[in-house]
Amino acid sequence: MKKMLFAAALLAALITVAAAQDSRLPQASLDREVDVRVPARAAVLGNPPRVTPGAPTYCKPCLFYAGDFDSNASDANGLANENDVTISTGAATYAPFLVPKGKTWTVTKLFSSEFLSAGVLDPTTTPYEVRKGIPAAGGNGGHLVCHGSVKGSPVATGLTGFGFNVYAVTVKASKCSLKSGKYWMTVIAQCTNANDSNCTNGYRGFTTNDDGAMAHHFGKPEPANNSFFNSVFFGATWSPSSNFQSSSRFTEGVVGTAK
Repeated sequence: MKKMLFAAALLAALITVAAAQDSRLPQASLDREVDVRVPARAAVLGNPPRVTPGAPTYCKPCLFYAGDFDSNASDANGLANENDVTISTGAATYAPFLVPKGKTWTVTKLFSSEFLSAGVLDPTTTPYEVRKGIPAAGGNGGHLVCHGSVKGSPVATGLTGFGFNVYAVTVKASKCSLKSGKYWMTVIAQCTNANDSNCTNGYRGFTTNDDGAMAHHFGKPEPANNSFFNSVFFGATWSPSSNFQSSSRFTEGVVGTAK
């Protein structure tokens, strides 16, 4: 009888340990979230791939587009950029872009290229920010240039990776005039509706990186290794994104007119 009780207790303990091992906390870096270091179909890079010219159709009139996610890049990845049931206090990835010397941009739309576990925004109200003057070492977010929380639209790009579809989460910007210089932007996908199964069934959102071929790139190159990550949930206070993954650039776009 004692042996049976001991065996039962041992089995219960093993089940508890196994359950603990299977329970994984949400990860900021997409490769760690899905527990692979590169996409399953990633190829070894050989000759430079053919770069597709011209901005994507959802960047028109395009001022800047960082370039498509490249699933064949050796460090293809995504970094958390979301406000949802899973990441309750949110996470934001800020990627840089340059307004050319002597130019002033009137920005009408902004978008971020996102791996979304479901192609919805609920609520559709989507926060966006453009910032300037973030210190090189991070620690604070510089200052806001323009920001808002408006209706967002997830535009299917036809790109995929890590089992996720990629969407351009697009918002209309207002009162956003940018003189020449360097800025950082984010557009944050939201899914917080507790009555929407898309939101409650493990919804996640990650900004895609564009390391690799950068197809459809438009405008001045995005400054490399100069993105920032801000998230109470993941313990990041305006941290250089390199503290969380090796991606050198992330994909975003700016629509509007220049003079």
